[in-house]
Amino acid sequence: MIVTDKSPDLVRDDIYQKLRSEVLSCELRPGQQIQERELVARFQVSKSPIRDALLKLEEQGLVEVLPRKGYRVRRIDIRDVRDMYGIRHMLERECVTLMIETASDEVLEKLETFRSGPRHADLSSWIAYNRAFHSYIAVNCGNARLARISREMIEQFDRLTKVSVTSSGDEMSLDIYVREHGEIIDAIRARNKRQATARDREHIESSRKRVLDSLETVSVIDTDPDGR
Repeated sequence: MIVTDKSPDLVRDDIYQKLRSEVLSCELRPGQQIQERELVARFQVSKSPIRDALLKLEEQGLVEVLPRKGYRVRRIDIRDVRDMYGIRHMLERECVTLMIETASDEVLEKLETFRSGPRHADLSSWIAYNRAFHSYIAVNCGNARLARISREMIEQFDRLTKVSVTSSGDEMSLDIYVREHGEIIDAIRARNKRQATARDREHIESSRKRVLDSLETVSVIDTDPDGR
């Protein structure tokens, strides 16, 4: 339930943020249908903020409209995943470069908090840790617009990780990712732009290969998005 003593704009944002979080965490699964009336009853609000939130999620490619049927969480499109990784390469390269150029030594020193992985090696803890590491670099790149765009992109990878790992049955190779994070941290703290961007590129490419290999056989993948 959403607290309704807030302003209409805050209520709309609360509903949007909640639904977005549920899509990215796969609490709302790829392919799952969503009905306005069910959300109206759940949040105890009118249709207007519900519809606004769903349309905003549609703009982000997370939800699709089903004519006369409501809405559905968009299935994962392999081509879109490849595009996302391409964009992420470009965004993170710029974030890493700007962070090295503009961040203080104190800001760089705080990267050490990501030197170790989560205390509990469950998937949810890992996803939160990984998101926090990459988001920290984005937030401290010195460019607010780039930071916002990068964080939104980083967050969209949560459900790719969740779906690929839970569907494949493979155990998370946390040590590999933590080691790769450490290599990125070393290069950033040394303010070595060439090495830092190279390590980050390798890290993203490693993730891309693991995720795409896992997603190839997953039932929630949209193999023919143009044929809908």
